[in-house]
Amino acid sequence: MLYAIPFISAIIGYVTNYIAIKMLFYPRKPMNFLLFRVQGIFPKRKTVLARRMARLVADELLSMDQLKEEIDRQATQGQIRVAIEEEVEVYLRDKIASLNPIVKTFINDNRIARLRDKICSEIETFVPKITHQFFNRLDTVNLENMVFDQVASFTSDKLENMMMSVIQKELRFIELAGAILGFIIGLVQVFLLIQWGYAV
Repeated sequence: MLYAIPFISAIIGYVTNYIAIKMLFYPRKPMNFLLFRVQGIFPKRKTVLARRMARLVADELLSMDQLKEEIDRQATQGQIRVAIEEEVEVYLRDKIASLNPIVKTFINDNRIARLRDKICSEIETFVPKITHQFFNRLDTVNLENMVFDQVASFTSDKLENMMMSVIQKELRFIELAGAILGFIIGLVQVFLLIQWGYAV
């Protein structure tokens, strides 16, 4: 029947988009079909994708200069000092707990706090030096190559799962859009056929 055309077109539109999306990831390995060699776009171009992602991360998302600025911020330095104080106090309390009970009676919370503050004040004098050395070390790190090596090592399954976790809803919309567009095109075809005098 003529009126079945929109529904057939919707199915064709949906299936076409579904296959096109699947061909982003499949087949994993090259397959020969007559004169054609077919492979999923992402598996085929994984190296190129890894390099572009690495360049994007290194240049736009997380440059070494930005990382240095974040570490060197006053708020970050304050967080580092708090973390040092907490770790020093835990260390002191653990050590004191292992002392002779008689010795422990002479060490109260005030003495622990004073000892902690003394140690932390000494530590703070060489924190800037350590930070400077850390920054110098960062200059030798190639963030782009690190990201590239990581992404390039992904298996095809892991790459697909990673991509689908981000764009699954959008790909689903593309599939449905294919069905909707196919249905609309089918309606137009029916309208034109009727206008041209074809029997329903």
